[in-house]
Amino acid sequence: MQPKTRRASQTSPAAEPAAPAPAGARNPGGRAGVAKRALASEIAQAIRLRMYRPGEWLRQIDLEEKFQATRFDVRSALEELAIRKTIEHVPNRGYRVMEVDLATYRAIRDTRIILEAGAMPGVVAHIGDDEIARLAALAAAFSEAVVTGTRTQQSEINSEFHHLIYASCGNPVMDETIWALRDRSRGSSVTVWASHEALLASARDHHAMVEALRRRDAAELAALITRHIDKDAG
Repeated sequence: MQPKTRRASQTSPAAEPAAPAPAGARNPGGRAGVAKRALASEIAQAIRLRMYRPGEWLRQIDLEEKFQATRFDVRSALEELAIRKTIEHVPNRGYRVMEVDLATYRAIRDTRIILEAGAMPGVVAHIGDDEIARLAALAAAFSEAVVTGTRTQQSEINSEFHHLIYASCGNPVMDETIWALRDRSRGSSVTVWASHEALLASARDHHAMVEALRRRDAAELAALITRHIDKDAG
């Protein structure tokens, strides 16, 4: 606190002010207090959108620039993602996006089904009408993006849709674990939405999930989630 007081007293009214740092610029307090977990989620989202491919090396200085973060925050976020197994740390080399073989991908899929279907009673118990209305809007937006949008737009809407569902389960640890597994599976060669029909099927699933939520039908919702995950397994 004391050094700040001295600097303030030494600043002349006529002195030329320093250029303001851009939002989130790298500085000791970087990202205006955004936690490392938030930055880790931003990087994970970029991996989810295939901005970084399986096996691709992540250069720390590039991440600092792209996400306007401090070196410390980027390093902390990379460590967090390595714990989640979204990326892997190679000693003396750095970090790269995890590569997942098909057997591991299928094991992740099976675990996701257990967790995500198991979260549905909590979602039905906790989700509010406003959240359901938002999900309906996102389902409509995804259907539109299937026809006119880019793959990035489709992925972003899909991610927001599922984030809202799992955030409503009433169990933040389950929500976090579900997303760690979803992100880990991005390191596989399996292509989600390998065809236009697959996109249309996902769009239909989203609308069906919204209707199940309106009816507060946890069993139907769990069955829809299971199908939604299983159809992309290959």
